[in-house]
This record gives sequence, C-alpha cells and structure tokens, in this order.
Amino acid sequence: MFRSIAFSVLIGLGLVLGFASEANAQRTDDRFMFLRDPFGRGRSLFNFPEAPPPRRVYVEPPSDQPVGTVYGSSADADSQRFLSASEYILVLGDTLAEQLAQGLADEFVSDRPEVAIVKKTRVNSGFVRTDVFDWTAQASALLAKEKATAIVVLLGINDRQPLRDDTKPQEFRSDKWRELYAKRVEDFLVKLKEKNVPIFVVGLASMRYPKMSLDAVYLNEILAERTRKVGGYYVDVWDGFVAENGDFMATGPALDGQTRRLRASDGVHFTKAGQRKLAHYVERELVRLFDSRPGRTPTIPRDSAPEISSKPPPGQIAAPASRPLVGPVLPLSQMSGPVAPLAGAPSPASAPTQAKVTLPTDANSARTLLEGVPVEPIAGRADDFRWPPQEAVVEAAPGAPNTPSAADTPVTQQLRPLIAPSKDTRRPR
Repeated sequence: MFRSIAFSVLIGLGLVLGFASEANAQRTDDRFMFLRDPFGRGRSLFNFPEAPPPRRVYVEPPSDQPVGTVYGSSADADSQRFLSASEYILVLGDTLAEQLAQGLADEFVSDRPEVAIVKKTRVNSGFVRTDVFDWTAQASALLAKEKATAIVVLLGINDRQPLRDDTKPQEFRSDKWRELYAKRVEDFLVKLKEKNVPIFVVGLASMRYPKMSLDAVYLNEILAERTRKVGGYYVDVWDGFVAENGDFMATGPALDGQTRRLRASDGVHFTKAGQRKLAHYVERELVRLFDSRPGRTPTIPRDSAPEISSKPPPGQIAAPASRPLVGPVLPLSQMSGPVAPLAGAPSPASAPTQAKVTLPTDANSARTLLEGVPVEPIAGRADDFRWPPQEAVVEAAPGAPNTPSAADTPVTQQLRPLIAPSKDTRRPR
C-alpha cells in the first residue's frame, strides 16, 4: 500500500509541474499581446517578421547510368584497367574541364570501353594568369609523358581579367588585350600540335549573370578563330544551355529526355546531368574521329534496321519483312499509274503520228477555255448562286404525257409571292 501511494504522489507531481511550465510559457507570450493587439481588433502596433521558409536544397536524383573512371595519367589507365585501351583522350583545362572529363567517361563506359579518359586540370588556371599555371610552357612536358590519340581543351572562364605584358597590365576587352590573348591561345595550340593528334577546343557555355555570358561570347570568338587557324576543331556548346529566347537555362532537357537541373547554383558549373550533356557535344566529334580510323566500321545509325532475307532457313517460317524507313522515291515530273487517252479522245489508230494541239470547236467550250468566260449556270442546280433564284423549267421528254411543270403546281403558285422579290428595293426604316 505504501508503494502504491508513493507512486501515485510521483505521478501527481509530474502532472503539476507539466501544467505549470505550460502556463508559464503562455504567460510569457501573453506579456506581448498588448503590443500585438492593444484594442482587440486584430491589429498590431509592430510588424513582427515571420520566420523565413526553409531553404530548398536540391538533391540530384541518383543516376541509373554506370559511372566511368577518369585517370590521372595514361600509366594509371594501363595499370588499373582490366581491358587495355586503344584510345586515350587527354583533357586539359580548369574545373569545367574536370567536369567534362567525368562526363566523357560516363558516356564511353558502356558503348566504347576501349576509350580511356585522362585528365590534366588545374584549378583557377587559364591563359592570363601564368603565375598560377603556364599552360604554354608546360604543354610539352605534359604531352611527353602521356599517351594521347586526341586532345580536348576547355579553358577561358578564368580569363576575364587584365592581362599583363612586358610594359603594363592591359584592360580586359581592349584591342591590345585581344591581341595578346589570341597570341597566347595560338602558341598553346601550336605546342599541342607537336603530339600530331586531333585537337578539340570546347567553347564556353552561357552563365547565369548577363555580364559573364557576354564575356563568354567574346572569349569564344577568339578561341574559335585561333583553333581553326591552327587546324583544330572547335566544339560549340552554347545552344545546349540556353532557352529558346537565348537566356540562361538552369533547368532543361537532359540526355535521357527528361527535364533536369543542368547547372549548379553558381550559374557557372554543371550538375551531373549537365556535364553529361556538355560531354555529349564532344562525344559526337570523337566518335566521328574513331570511325574514321583505318579498319573501323562506321557506327550504325539507331534509326536504321538490318535487312531481313527473303529466303528463310530450311524448316522455318519466313519472317515478315521489316517496314522500310522511307517509301520509294518518285519524281514529281513523272506520271504514275496507267497512261491512256482521255474519254472521248480519238483512237490511237486515227491519231496522227505527230502531236497536234486541237482547239475546241464548241462555242461554249471555246469561250470558257480560251477567253476565260465562266459557264452559264443552270437554273435550279446546286451550283447556281444567282439572286434572286431562277425558276427551273422542266421540259417534257418526247412521248411523255403532258403533265404540269413544277412552276405551275398549286403549291408553287401559293409560295411564289413569298419567294419572288419585292419590286420596292428600298431598305425598310
């Protein structure tokens, strides 16, 4: 009995303390009720700020595609790969080039496992700040140690700043700056040509901020000009990351056909779906390069189907013929179907050997075909649009009994005042 009484007392104390804390909190909030609603009319003296809504954090959905491996060097690729590589793609550039390399690895991991992606990237590097990394000076050393059957370059996003020459810094977008920058780009690409492999220079995509996008267009013009001058291939990716009106597109169509987020929150870098789309532009050019190798079979287009033999193997039923992609090509100037003279034309025996133009002998036909005068409509027919409507006169056939025409029937005589137009053509007031 003593234990039951003690247990009941403890429960009661807990309930009392709980109610007391709740009442205290209620009184604490009621102290400011006068400021919130002094007259009890739902008005407040002060506008208390509401709590900000929780920030939406974008979580990229997991990709069902296999993830490819990007190697730090061709030696690492040879030592880590189970299947030896026959194509080595060397990717040079900054952080955007690093994302491009991963996108290329994801593209080739399933369709072309013989391709190895090797990246040589430097953060915050470009052609302006040679103190960070001098790509022109280090190009020969990078190429000497690596196997490469193609080189992909993505640089320029960090070059929106003054360029220092031997005398003084040159302002961005000035004529002197453009001359010095184009010279550095060309010198770097000439160094890469020592490897005697195709060079692909990837242009910059649009940016979130309009000023950065305009600078990207300006840099792309220089990159494209110098790339074509040295015999390289310029890959334009601008249209893949802008909307129909040309504005920056953060979310858009991805390679899987779905609408996904393509760009990161900074408006410069790419998401996983974005880097796959960026790599797709380069992947198409690389596939053309691979298929042009001696002894390689060109890639079969996906919309083409193999032909099915008309003769089945012995003991098997013939398979139905596949539907062709296109029908037979018929020229528009060639007549199709049976060719024969029109009805009423002279017989071939009586026709002259040489074609002659025969003019119509009928007066009505001559007026219609030669002079363009329309045929006089027949009264009472559906194509007679004259107003007032004309009364059709039906002539009795030879030998037929003499019956009253439709114009003389009693019903027609009763309806004629209603159908006939009034002689007074003035509009009623």
